[in-house]
Amino acid sequence: MSRNIAAFCIVFLSLAGNPSSLAGQSPSPELDTVSKAVENYFQKKGTEWKLKTVPAASPPGTQPGPYIVIQFWSSEKCLTAEVIIDGVNAGKHPVSCQLKLAIDQSTSDLAADTRLREFVRGEPSASPVSAGDKGYLWRGIDVVFLKGKFTFWLSGSVGLRVGDFTINREFMEKLAKEIADAVPGG
Repeated sequence: MSRNIAAFCIVFLSLAGNPSSLAGQSPSPELDTVSKAVENYFQKKGTEWKLKTVPAASPPGTQPGPYIVIQFWSSEKCLTAEVIIDGVNAGKHPVSCQLKLAIDQSTSDLAADTRLREFVRGEPSASPVSAGDKGYLWRGIDVVFLKGKFTFWLSGSVGLRVGDFTINREFMEKLAKEIADAVPGG
């Protein structure tokens, strides 16, 4: 028992002394380029998008690998909506958005395509959309698409109080297409 505690303390102290070990590995150069292209896309939109990145989930005792990036994007006014209450126009109001984008790098275009086909085969709600090299809408508003050897998993919603499902779906499809267009070929 004391040997296990001693081993745990040594591992913990070695990780604590090396902050980069806790943070995980840096993205591969190709993934970093794609990730930065997405960041540039959101910055150019000019709607005050805020970015928060988090390390990818990994099995206990291992570090996140360099082949996945997870970004959380939020904006208090990504869209504007004209509000009409009881037939009276209350004007245009900002609409907030919350998004999660995971970018996953495969070893090749074929490997990415194979993984996407396997996912779609097991996801009965998947339907094709025009985003990237190949894309699908699933669960009604989530979009997954390929760009070369990169798979993009986009989820989130538009903060309309009426919960208009069609607006959420259209927004996510349009956003996926724009992101795919902003990213260099994989």
